[in-house]
Amino acid sequence: MNLERRTYYRPIDEPIDSLVDDDGIFNFGTYNRVIPNINMLDAKSPIPFFPIRPFKNFRLKEWEAFQAGNSRIFIFGAIYNAKIAGIVLLYIYDRQKQKLYRYEKLTSCFKLPTIASGLIDTCTQYKSDKYGMSIYNNIEKDEIKVMAEINSMDGLPNIQLIIKCYHTTEPIVICQPFGENRALYSHKSFMPMEGYMIINGENILFDINDSYMIIDDHKGYYPYNLKYDWTTGWGEDSRGNVFGFNLTDNQVIDSEAYNENCIWLDGNMHTLPPIKFYRYNDTEGERWHIKDNYGMVDINFYPEVKAQLKVNLLVIAVDYEAPIGRIEGEFRLVDRKVDFTNCFGMGEKKRFRL
Repeated sequence: MNLERRTYYRPIDEPIDSLVDDDGIFNFGTYNRVIPNINMLDAKSPIPFFPIRPFKNFRLKEWEAFQAGNSRIFIFGAIYNAKIAGIVLLYIYDRQKQKLYRYEKLTSCFKLPTIASGLIDTCTQYKSDKYGMSIYNNIEKDEIKVMAEINSMDGLPNIQLIIKCYHTTEPIVICQPFGENRALYSHKSFMPMEGYMIINGENILFDINDSYMIIDDHKGYYPYNLKYDWTTGWGEDSRGNVFGFNLTDNQVIDSEAYNENCIWLDGNMHTLPPIKFYRYNDTEGERWHIKDNYGMVDINFYPEVKAQLKVNLLVIAVDYEAPIGRIEGEFRLVDRKVDFTNCFGMGEKKRFRL
């Protein structure tokens, strides 16, 4: 029996200025530089019917999300614009107190969030009387700043959050196909972070030496029935080296050539193969096993808490799970093994109809 480890390789393409070229064709590929012009509405016929600009905009799902924190606090924030509705989420998990705070806002089509067009001098935000969250993108200055202020809602305490991360590491930037000229775009990066959060009268500081953030700028001509599985996190390996990772199994075609899986080490991004999620429930609780076919990814995710959002309004349906918890396992690169037992992060099981 041949037990030789297969080698996976996915090239990093040369930087581009625009996501869609002058002929209306998407520049599919994997990049490690910001794309200045995220012109998805310029694409030629990305959907099979009504290829006019207003309908393309209606079908384009957009969000900007982040994960941030330190050894005590894990934060997940997301601002979604699905055009027929909006969703704004801020989940804060205090590992020390084993307490999850869930700030959720479902908006109508008449008050949708504003989603940035790329990460160069832009802002993603949602504001109402009691719920405000903004993400200021300043990649040209290597900065992304998050501000949130939420007054007491549903029995939750007031919260104020101001954090800033520094985009000094190599990102993964992808443009990947759902169809012939139908695309998904995402820019993700793992970065040092600093700032503070005031909750329940306590001022929690985030020191740049041990606090991190992952950003996700995201747009896609997703199918009406959207689905994907995802996990991300960061920690230290057995040698004390800090790393972060992103793993997704989605509806992109030809996942060998096109996926957004990667690990960040020493400020550099390394691509990873396609992966699959396997979920189990046993005597120790829920476990997600994520692995590939090349022997490069083999990790287990153990949810500690889980936020769920379920909505069924006939034409609109949301079946969403976002567990937060501990991750252990290993990544094997060509010249390096990253093994760990105390990484922390989150996952998503997302099934939307919208």
